[in-house]
Amino acid sequence: MKTRRFLVPLVLLAVAPAAVAATEDPPPLEHRLETLESSLADLRQDFQTLFKMVEELLADKRGGESTGAEELAAAADTFETATSDLEAEQQKLAERVRANTATVEALSAAEQRRTQVSVYGTFNVIDAKEKDSVFDAEAFELVFSGQPHDRLGFFAEIEFERAAAVGSRRGGEILLEQAYATYSFSPAANFRAGVLLMPFGNFNVDHYAPNRDVISKPIVSFVVAPSDWTDNGFGFNGSFVAGDTWRFDYETYLVAGLDDDITALGTRNARQSFGSDNNNSKSVVGRFAFNRAGALELGLSGYSGKYDDDDRLGLTGWAVDGSFTHRRLRFTGEFNRFDAERLSGPDAVLEGYYGRLVLDATPAWLHRGWHGRAFPTARLALVAQVDRVRLEGPLDSAFVANTERRTTFGLNYWPSHNWVLKLNYEDSEATAAPLQKGDFRGYLTSVGFQF
Repeated sequence: MKTRRFLVPLVLLAVAPAAVAATEDPPPLEHRLETLESSLADLRQDFQTLFKMVEELLADKRGGESTGAEELAAAADTFETATSDLEAEQQKLAERVRANTATVEALSAAEQRRTQVSVYGTFNVIDAKEKDSVFDAEAFELVFSGQPHDRLGFFAEIEFERAAAVGSRRGGEILLEQAYATYSFSPAANFRAGVLLMPFGNFNVDHYAPNRDVISKPIVSFVVAPSDWTDNGFGFNGSFVAGDTWRFDYETYLVAGLDDDITALGTRNARQSFGSDNNNSKSVVGRFAFNRAGALELGLSGYSGKYDDDDRLGLTGWAVDGSFTHRRLRFTGEFNRFDAERLSGPDAVLEGYYGRLVLDATPAWLHRGWHGRAFPTARLALVAQVDRVRLEGPLDSAFVANTERRTTFGLNYWPSHNWVLKLNYEDSEATAAPLQKGDFRGYLTSVGFQF
């Protein structure tokens, strides 16, 4: 019959997408669900269109001829079966999607709450002229961090200096270097409170020993800005992007500040105990830096506050630092200065600088053979650094000046970014009292790691 010949192709066209989908490899779950929803809607639309066409055909039939009721019923049954199957499959997939979504959200929440633990440390061998050689497990540190919320985080760093032991005579110390909580408004504004590393000079900002190009701290970062310099306080930090290549970073905090133990030997003894303050004043410290695509960074730091017990004498400091990289050569330098007012006599002035050149001298053979296969990112660097400080201030009821200078040459081998072997030769000299090492000539070897 004409009606039957017309209905059968329409039914086959309607059910063909479902049949093809059943024979092909299933696509991803979300895509399958979207496809089924779309197919179901198309089938219902085709079903309605088919019925209208059939009704029009039947209306043209004359008496005595077949009305095509059987064909219409068969078509209806076919569409109903296909639609029911699709609805059942869609319901199953929807339930699976909801279950998977809940699982992913639960895993994501657990991952956010998980505390990250990392470690770093250094082991040094010191062989000085006319002195006994020394094995020095300088530091082993545990670093804890986490972000239980998109805008909330914490960070803590615990140092075990010189294999410190509690309750024994072996020496060293266990020190909480940093521990703070962060509330992030945006990348440009983050509130931070706790035990903070003071943002004064580029060395104190990045103080991790394995990252240093030389084994010993620069003298200026030891006696002028007393690294590792931490204090209790709170403040803000953040970053701004300017154009395609420039970034502006800042950190500024209100802290307890240094006390009045500032002498011609430096500021190290002026770091106060956590949870105490020798006066009612607080100090402001901050660093502002411009960075151009990682190749150039210029930083300016400042410090201001009262440091004596009576809140009368001011202590001000400033530092300028920079780092410049051109191809295989990198230059890093820093100058620090502090001025401390005194009740009588001249102000105490503590200042110094360091400058360092690092040449990437990685030979081609380092990336060949078994070594190249094991350590494809290995590198070798030559290092040269000069340090000098001059401190003028009170010492033993007198006003004296102390200077110390040092020259360092080194070779660093990095099989990967988280392990380094350093070989240094140091030559230092002090004009009066030793500030860091005094008169010293010798070789130093260090193994550093961070994982």
